Amino acid sequence: MSCYYREYCNWNNYTKKFEDCDGYEEASLFKLNDNETMLTHVIEDRETTYYISSSKRDVQYDVWTFNATSDTGNDYYFVLDPKNKQVRIVFKSDGEMKMVRFYVKAIFR
Repeated sequence: MSCYYREYCNWNNYTKKFEDCDGYEEASLFKLNDNETMLTHVIEDRETTYYISSSKRDVQYDVWTFNATSDTGNDYYFVLDPKNKQVRIVFKSDGEMKMVRFYVKAIFR
């Protein structure tokens, strides 16, 4: 999946939604290996590999979800949403829930 925009959002405990989103244009690429055990994210100056520990298809929302650990040891929850052309990554930072949302330009294998 190639992406064209990255957006950071903060979790609001009162509304139970991600809000205060701020983003910027950025070309990036997500590559899932054939065994669906690793996901690699490539941007201009960096490549990060995520090791998938569990995954499932959510038929109700038509998304794929993954629990993964990055090559630096951080834990993430991924939502691959082809219908809405998004990749969402949820994680904790300094005890706060955050989300990075990538807007997908093209999906290919």
